Amino acid sequence: MSSPSPSPSLYDPLPHLNELFRLPQNLDELPQLLSHTASYKQDLTATILNDVAKYNQCYVDMRNDTAQLAEAISTVKSSASSTQRSITAMTSSIQSLDNYKKNLVLTMTIVKRLQMLLSANSALTAAIPSHNYHEILQLLGVIKQLLVYFKPYRSIDEINSINLMIVNTQNKLVDDIFNDFEEPGAQNGSNPDPESSGPNLLYGCQILELIDSKYKDKLLNLFYNNQLKDIKMIFNISEEAGSLENLNRRFIYFKNTLSTVQAKYLKVFPTDWKIDLEVSKIFCKITSQDIMDLLRRSNSNFDSKKLMDNLFATLEFEKFLNDRFKTDEFNHIISSAFEPYLKVYIQEQERALNSKLMESLGVSQLPSELIGDKEEDFLTTLKINNVPNISNSSIELFKSFYKVLNQMLKLSTGEILIDLSRLFNNTLRDYHNRILLPIVPQREEDLRVGGIESLKYLTMLLNTGDYVISNIVELQEKLEHHIQPQYKSRISFEDTKDIYFKLINKAITNLLLKISLDLKPAWRIFENMNWSNLTAAGNEEDIIVSAYLVEIRNTLVLNLRIISPLIIRDSYIRNFDDKLIELLINLFGNHLRYIKSLNINTREQVLKDLASLKELAFVFPLFSDSHFEPGALRDSTGTGKEENGSSRMAPAFQKSSKSYQNLVTREFGILESVIKVLTTPALPIEDLIEKYFELIGDKSLKNFTKVLSLKSIEKHEQKKYIENFKLQLTLENSRLIELCTLLANIESEEEERIRVSTSSSNTPKAMTPDIKSPKILPTTINNFEKNLRELALNSENHVSKLNENFKNFGKLFRKDND
Repeated sequence: MSSPSPSPSLYDPLPHLNELFRLPQNLDELPQLLSHTASYKQDLTATILNDVAKYNQCYVDMRNDTAQLAEAISTVKSSASSTQRSITAMTSSIQSLDNYKKNLVLTMTIVKRLQMLLSANSALTAAIPSHNYHEILQLLGVIKQLLVYFKPYRSIDEINSINLMIVNTQNKLVDDIFNDFEEPGAQNGSNPDPESSGPNLLYGCQILELIDSKYKDKLLNLFYNNQLKDIKMIFNISEEAGSLENLNRRFIYFKNTLSTVQAKYLKVFPTDWKIDLEVSKIFCKITSQDIMDLLRRSNSNFDSKKLMDNLFATLEFEKFLNDRFKTDEFNHIISSAFEPYLKVYIQEQERALNSKLMESLGVSQLPSELIGDKEEDFLTTLKINNVPNISNSSIELFKSFYKVLNQMLKLSTGEILIDLSRLFNNTLRDYHNRILLPIVPQREEDLRVGGIESLKYLTMLLNTGDYVISNIVELQEKLEHHIQPQYKSRISFEDTKDIYFKLINKAITNLLLKISLDLKPAWRIFENMNWSNLTAAGNEEDIIVSAYLVEIRNTLVLNLRIISPLIIRDSYIRNFDDKLIELLINLFGNHLRYIKSLNINTREQVLKDLASLKELAFVFPLFSDSHFEPGALRDSTGTGKEENGSSRMAPAFQKSSKSYQNLVTREFGILESVIKVLTTPALPIEDLIEKYFELIGDKSLKNFTKVLSLKSIEKHEQKKYIENFKLQLTLENSRLIELCTLLANIESEEEERIRVSTSSSNTPKAMTPDIKSPKILPTTINNFEKNLRELALNSENHVSKLNENFKNFGKLFRKDND
């Protein structure tokens, strides 16, 4: 009952009734409940009536209080108004006296300043005939200040009359000053003599500027015209002296004029007027307009050499003015007139670069230190001379590029730089097509007979391609940095960089092909070995490798000792080594089919051979040091033991990077797994398939079938293996890879027959554009260069316009760790 009662419209009495009358016996207490309820209702009614009475009384009291407050406010307001009237009446006389005082002080000030103005004007009028401009300047300064004070009173006739009188005095003063500037020169046609009248006229200039800046401008125009009138007359473009051929004479004449102005007239004019700077700007504007008129009249029929000579003379003159005045305001102030005709300069440079390319056709692209020499002598040369194997012509080309670019940046930073970038692009493509691309061997025979010369030229192509790309990046950055922002997006060298990336790829591909060709004799030894009759290969501590492996290692060492030191950038050495690992793994895997019976002895020997090759692979990166000497090996005859008696090279390969070691371990591990699968017994079938999933771990049915063929399992027997493979594949599918790349690259006998048949019926095509390449013969290097020159002269019909790029030579000779 003590809980708050709900709203009558929402009240449900049933819960309370059920609580009061839980049991039938509770009905006996109904009279007491009714009595209590009636009593409680009476108490509530009394309370409500009491609260209503209190509320009504409060409302009455509030109305009474509000009325009293309003009455009090009205009384205070009336009292305040009365007090204000009393105070105003008391102070009105004081305010009147104060206003009288203010008006009197203002009147006295006006009269006093008016007196000062009249006195100063009288003194100024008296001083004007003396032409003492120092004194006049002081008086005029006072008058100007007083006139500012009287400006609000000009509507008063008397004040306006005084103002007009002073204006007339100033006009008289202006006329006198101009006369003083002109009279000393009336006899000899020159400007005022600075020695006699310079200091006084300096104050006269300040007076003109104080009266009105238009008089300053008028005086300066007279002075500038007087100084330049001889130049305008002598070098009029309608006369012979005004032609472009005499532009340099015009500059010399003005230099003399400028020296005269600075020596004689700077003391006549205020320093902040900078008359020498301004007269130079006016001369430059006049000259620029004359040049534009002359070039327009020529209708583009002008000598490009004469144009460029005048342009460079103009640049020198602008530099002279900038140095003279310690400013950069004269940049392009005259030379901008030549900008619409700078295409002539671009065309001139195109011819020069084309000539430079033609000269490059007749010389060797190798550094002179790397030309000739037999193998051993060349290895000694590599140890002694750390010469970067970059085409000298590419270095000279970029020197020319940067020379042209720096000259052009002095001339303009506008749209002409886009034309210059096109010139660079075209020249680089031309250089690629005419100079570098013909060096790429087009036939395997060229590589086979080329010897170390082919390695020199291929590494030169790789390094030159990298050098060109690096310089292209810097060249583009410089162009984009200087060109006006609205043209920046039109500078692009992407297509040109792409062809040099392709050149690098061709060089690496041909280096690998050269090694692959050199390894063929070793693989013939492999193919001819009697693998089925091998005896035990010995224990793990005494590795004896097969004769073919000794040949492979010797071939690899010979090539790497030449190739790796000649590659400049470390990232390309790593790229080449990675691809060489891939090549060796694929070659080894493809020759496993020549082992008709992989017994335990054969397996152990092959794995030991593979381990020996792996040890050599670990030190591939170390061959970049020309002083690196790999250890010798022992073959199956027991000869060739290393000096320290060990056949292992573990300490050496620890010097190669961890990532490279991981790559070698992973790639050789896959091949080892293939060999182990091939030596697993063919029966039971389930064990072979389980071993395949464990070691190879792919779900390729084609690869599994290839393993069965390599194990010499007959075609008709392979069906049950394949069915079992498919069945187990459904159970193992989740943890298997899609394809083992090594197995996919291994050719079956049938695939080899198809490839050989196809290659014998079709002439092999080169991986490069259809340009015949001369053979690279170590004994006929001069003939090679001659053939190359003739080839480029006679067969390059698709050559585009020349371009030029100059590069900081030494920056890219270091090896970058990319």
